[in-house]
Amino acid sequence: MSNVTTATRSGVFQSIASAYQRLIDFFVPASIKGDRQEENQARMFLISHTMGPVLGNTVPLALFLFDPTPGIDMLVLALSITSFWLFPPLLRWGVSYKKLVLTSVVNLNFCILWSCYFYGGVASPTLPWLLIIPILSLFYIGGERRLQPHLFGISGGCFITFVAFYTLTTPPINDIPLVAAQGLGLISTIAALCYVATMAIYYSRIFDAGIEMENEVKRRMQATDELRQAVAYADRVSSMKSEFLARMSHELRTPLNAVLGYSELLREDADESGDDFMRRDVDRIHDAATYLIRMINMILDLSKIEAGRMGFDFKSQKLSDTIQNSVDAKTALIEKNNNRVEYHLGDIDAVIDEGRLQQVLESVVENAAKHTENGIITLASRTFTYANGKTMIQIDVRDTGCGIRAEDMATVFETFSASREASDGRYGGTGLSLTVARKMCQAMGGSINVQSQAGVGSTFIITLPLKGHVDMSQPDTEGDVLPEDNVAGRASAA
Repeated sequence: MSNVTTATRSGVFQSIASAYQRLIDFFVPASIKGDRQEENQARMFLISHTMGPVLGNTVPLALFLFDPTPGIDMLVLALSITSFWLFPPLLRWGVSYKKLVLTSVVNLNFCILWSCYFYGGVASPTLPWLLIIPILSLFYIGGERRLQPHLFGISGGCFITFVAFYTLTTPPINDIPLVAAQGLGLISTIAALCYVATMAIYYSRIFDAGIEMENEVKRRMQATDELRQAVAYADRVSSMKSEFLARMSHELRTPLNAVLGYSELLREDADESGDDFMRRDVDRIHDAATYLIRMINMILDLSKIEAGRMGFDFKSQKLSDTIQNSVDAKTALIEKNNNRVEYHLGDIDAVIDEGRLQQVLESVVENAAKHTENGIITLASRTFTYANGKTMIQIDVRDTGCGIRAEDMATVFETFSASREASDGRYGGTGLSLTVARKMCQAMGGSINVQSQAGVGSTFIITLPLKGHVDMSQPDTEGDVLPEDNVAGRASAA
């Protein structure tokens, strides 16, 4: 039961605190929000001017109870203390914060010195409130030194005026009993302490928040330094990787070229002697060496592209000739699977790197030929223009092969991420050729995408600028307009 009561009280206190916080936020003007230091000072000002009259009016209330003959002086004191509630709306309505601070300090001096004049002078029980003035001044202005002389001048002027007026005039007789005066002093001191404690607690929260933010900045700076070091290390590793690949490719090419050379000599000998068994074995050796050299070249190209060191030679070419040359290079593979090729080529003159584009097309055509049997491979080309006026060429390579499953579409162009069927089946492959093809297109300012449907076929869509350029960062993919007759199909890893 006690736990429930405690939880209920805690919930009530939290609700009150949240409501009070919303009230303070309401009075913070929009012109101050966003500046952390000014906003914190404004919050301190608003808290003191909403809580201050509640605590300060305990003094007039005690005077009303203890003074046998309460007069107009007590009413003036209560009104002047209550008038602090006018400051939050004035701040909300756009009155200058600095003017409100100066006016508030004047009013605070008046309240304290007025009560001291009528209730005991230097022996007044309300005198401890005089110590609050410099504390509040510090809270209100923070580190802004331009207001300090004005605040000290106001306090000094008010005190001098009070001393002169108190000396030159005769204060009214105070008929409050001694015991009542002592009780008034106790109430006044407790109220002043509560007021200062409230401001100090909020100020400490601001201070703690500042320290926490400073620590967070230090942590972020440290993380930034660590990230910068990691990037520098990654750059060094990437440079070492590129150098390693370049050297290893040379070291691997040399013996593989020897294998190719000797296999060709052996193949000629087998043809002259009519040894078909030897010819088949030599062909396997020759094909394996060719495949290894091709893999080495692709790995080296991939490394160059990632390092931004791939060279391009853009020249004006007949696009149809480049497409035809790419298909001719894969004629044996196309005929092996009893496929036929159809062309729908436009008469396009483009500024391209013929060698690199042919490398991309050969990878795509080979992929289509491997995964299509007794089917059709269609190549089409056209141009289109983006809304910004940039003209692109589009080459479609469409097949009627086995297609790609929907779950494998996302990894078609990923390095060494061929689908399980492609890796485990009779087609084999690593998927590296399509990875290199995509990165090559991106480096030339274009892109390569695929549409696929399992069991129907696949369409590779290659887009490049009509007038070639090099972009080693991002592909150009702004608003492709694809032809309506594109067939959805499957692209497998080569």
